[in-house]
Amino acid sequence: MKNLRKVLVVFAMLALCLAFSGCTVFETDTEALMRPPVFSEEQAKLNEALSAVIGEDYSLKYPASGGANSAFIFRDLDEDGTDEAMAFYSTEDNNTRINILKSTGEGWVSVYEAAGFSGDIESIEFADIDEKSPAVVIKWSFEIGIYRFEENRLERLHGSECHGSDIADMDGDGYSDIIIFEGINMDRSMLNVFHSHNGKTVLTEDVATHAEYGEIYSSSVGKFGDGRTAYFLDSEIYEGVYLTEFLTLEENRVIEHTIDDFVEDETAEQEEEDESGIIVIVGGNLGKRRIFTRNTPVGCMDINGDGIMEFPVEVREDYAREASDKVYYLEYMQYDGTNSSAVWHGIANAEAGYLFSVPEFWNSAAEAVIDSSSGELRFKSIESGETILKIHSVLKSDYQDKYENYILAAENGEYNYYIEAFAPEESKFYTDPAEFENCFTFI
Repeated sequence: MKNLRKVLVVFAMLALCLAFSGCTVFETDTEALMRPPVFSEEQAKLNEALSAVIGEDYSLKYPASGGANSAFIFRDLDEDGTDEAMAFYSTEDNNTRINILKSTGEGWVSVYEAAGFSGDIESIEFADIDEKSPAVVIKWSFEIGIYRFEENRLERLHGSECHGSDIADMDGDGYSDIIIFEGINMDRSMLNVFHSHNGKTVLTEDVATHAEYGEIYSSSVGKFGDGRTAYFLDSEIYEGVYLTEFLTLEENRVIEHTIDDFVEDETAEQEEEDESGIIVIVGGNLGKRRIFTRNTPVGCMDINGDGIMEFPVEVREDYAREASDKVYYLEYMQYDGTNSSAVWHGIANAEAGYLFSVPEFWNSAAEAVIDSSSGELRFKSIESGETILKIHSVLKSDYQDKYENYILAAENGEYNYYIEAFAPEESKFYTDPAEFENCFTFI
């Protein structure tokens, strides 16, 4: 999955359009596309072969993103050991067409032509969905086409409305599955999966999720502690409110789960729902509650490196939608097939790209705030009000001398992280300065 910090920056700039490391934000460089194409020698030969079949009155079409910035895409589509070329173009009717060309001893020859969809091509990807030749996944403006080239024919396996897509091995069977985000129905985001099942390529029934494609900022595949593989989604469901969902592919069915399906708390006194029907509170942890939606834009990860994905919950007294400088404690929880237990406690500063672990008792003994102007994270004793710890995130390009008396605890990418520790050794909040580096997890 993605470098979460980079994804968060993209998400903030685009009002949380993800990014989806697998989920992609599509952009078109219109000025670049308007320039006349400059062909390599091989592309010129392809263009000549294409003109011999369809004439001169056509316009080549270029994918807007995905790394394929040529109208000619080279790939061994039928796994015969030789690359074919896929060409995309439109004529007077403005509909995009696809032409497949093969290389012979005498040059390139067109062997098949097919209709595409109307509109621009946003991306072209390839997916090994079964033991056969790779599927060609073409994302158009608001549609998706899935194809396979065999015996000199391009067969369309599937076509439907699509607002976004991702390719991932959702069930851990070694083959890719194509996740299709169809759009909104009855205020819920609809999703289905094209995959191989019992030797055939099939489409699952729709499943309703809370995650709109454009609001997803983190997606990944990982395992639960019970051995199951799942597709993990982190998205913004309201402004400043974030939710984790899990999708499992079981036989030919997609099952949607949220965190409340995996966490049971014996000390819980109640469950509450907000107006959308999402369960948000299960109580009881150290006098506070685990909140399954959160105000912190962090994502699922294998935070302790044991090969199992953990998911974040916030620990606090209330359910707040309004953003503030106050920072809520997080737990990263791991599901073992029966229940979930916390394997990490701490605070996230997503803007500065890190998680900082603290002892669990800090949840009730210390409060944390982030200075919105400087990005400084501060911890204070709830009982005395005294400052315990400060974390300064400083760009490496900035002036550093004013931090020379502080502890340089860690560095990552473009940041240095300095710490001011105020708790004396006899204090319950004291931490050995040598341990500060181990408190950081970078996102």
